[in-house]
Amino acid sequence: MQMEKHTVTIEIKQEVSITLLWIVAGVVIVSLVFLLMPPSAELWPSLNAAGIAGVVYLIAMLTYALRKPLERGIRIWFGIASIVVLVLGAFSWMRMQDQTEWQAETVMKIRGVIGRGVMQYDMREPTLKTLDEFYQQRGSKKESLADIFRRQNIGAAVGTNIHKPEWEGDQWQVVVTKLEPAMIELLSQETFVKGRDPQFKNHNGQVGMIQEKFILTEKGITYVPQN
Repeated sequence: MQMEKHTVTIEIKQEVSITLLWIVAGVVIVSLVFLLMPPSAELWPSLNAAGIAGVVYLIAMLTYALRKPLERGIRIWFGIASIVVLVLGAFSWMRMQDQTEWQAETVMKIRGVIGRGVMQYDMREPTLKTLDEFYQQRGSKKESLADIFRRQNIGAAVGTNIHKPEWEGDQWQVVVTKLEPAMIELLSQETFVKGRDPQFKNHNGQVGMIQEKFILTEKGITYVPQN
């Protein structure tokens, strides 16, 4: 007994195939523009480039779709409607970008205020602890502030970061910039949050990040805002 072979033929109209081709081409072009943009910490440059490519593609597609033999009146009305839609879409896009950037900027400002508060609070331990032990000494042989600080913070020296990370990704720095017998100077720096002056040069080579100075002497602690 022989099995009959059946073939299925799917016919696609020329209009449908051209429409599918336009859709595929649009997706490919917009995706390539988005992916080929230079890497950036912000996503909006890539989104804007892809958006512009999308608008150009839509204009080209509408020009093709509204060609003759469509009646002139239909072409005019569809053209006007398309322009209105594109303008409203662009306006909404810019509003969304402005809102997103404002939210991101506000979050970073809040993060900066919190960061400064955490800096001042956390810097009390390595400074007040040293000062407290300095004044609790008895006898004629007393250690200097620097000696006590070195003993309490093993490995502390000028240029070292004495901050011990408390979680993965903790990049906060507390750098010793002076370690003299009667004076200790520490720089506390955020490596991610921007400070007041975007041109400020930080101790570690970055630019514009939050940085505060703390000076410990026998008289107490002096807080010097820097950025």
